Amino acid sequence: MLFFKLLGSILILLSGSAAAFCAVRYESARIRILDAWIDLILFIRGQIDCYLTPLDEILQKSNAALPESALLGHASPKSLDALLHQSKLYLCADTHRLLTAFVREIGSSYREDQLKQCDYYIQALRSQREQLASQLPSRTKLSATLCLCLALGTAILLW
Repeated sequence: MLFFKLLGSILILLSGSAAAFCAVRYESARIRILDAWIDLILFIRGQIDCYLTPLDEILQKSNAALPESALLGHASPKSLDALLHQSKLYLCADTHRLLTAFVREIGSSYREDQLKQCDYYIQALRSQREQLASQLPSRTKLSATLCLCLALGTAILLW
């Protein structure tokens, strides 16, 4: 009987450690996704500024131009809406609101207006990124501590 209690406690502690690891990876993925959006908007801005490329063609070229982007994955994105939906889990409410407004506005006005929109959203997203990066160490410590303490507390309660 003692063997099963010990085995159960070890499994609970291992699952708590795995949950802590996943929580830390999630927090760092939030910054990577935000960086990917900033890179994508910078790429869109450059394509509009230099070549007046339509948005569909920009999205087709973006996979080759931004291979390290955590946002794009392996396939070319169909639309910015699909990308936004794909990354929604990793975005806070303010960032999601900004990106929703960007997706809705881009491609619906003249070149100069689109460039101003891109500049505005790049600046706003960079400030969001700085805020998120400053909170990252405390959030990762808190997430890992909560997962491990919860697993340890559960293991103690089962004895």
